[in-house]
Amino acid sequence: MSAQAVIDSLEFAHTGQRMQGEVKVAQLTRLADSLFDAGGSLRFSLAGGDDVERRPRLNLTVEGEINLRCQRCLGGLAFPVAVESSLLVLKDKAGGETAEIDDLDGIPADPHTEVRALIEDEVLLAIPIAPRHPEGQCSAAMKSTQDSAASPFAALAKLKRN
Repeated sequence: MSAQAVIDSLEFAHTGQRMQGEVKVAQLTRLADSLFDAGGSLRFSLAGGDDVERRPRLNLTVEGEINLRCQRCLGGLAFPVAVESSLLVLKDKAGGETAEIDDLDGIPADPHTEVRALIEDEVLLAIPIAPRHPEGQCSAAMKSTQDSAASPFAALAKLKRN
């Protein structure tokens, strides 16, 4: 099944339905600003069910790899995506339902829930705010080190350290 599906989130959860498939990274348009390129796809699995307190839940798993833009060198940065979320399906008057529990992730019950939007939301929450290569692996940092060695002020900096 594709991620273009629309589900009734409450019914999907209550009846314990399952769905899995792939979504192309290029289809995740809100993610585009963070990407180096939009190649590849992400695998997902969505399962409905109830928790121990009989509240409807959607369990979403997303796996794959996306190419983010490094904030130092603006080059590509392979980022592994491994998201597992348990989303409480909130009914119309869910204020009292979640008031005493702060650590719940929830979505509103909606007969027109887009699966691709759920996937995109969870991937957006999983990526770092400012992705960067690990120290010493970024081409901009290495170029900066090479440039400082060739700088006419490098000799002065060396004298200052001595």
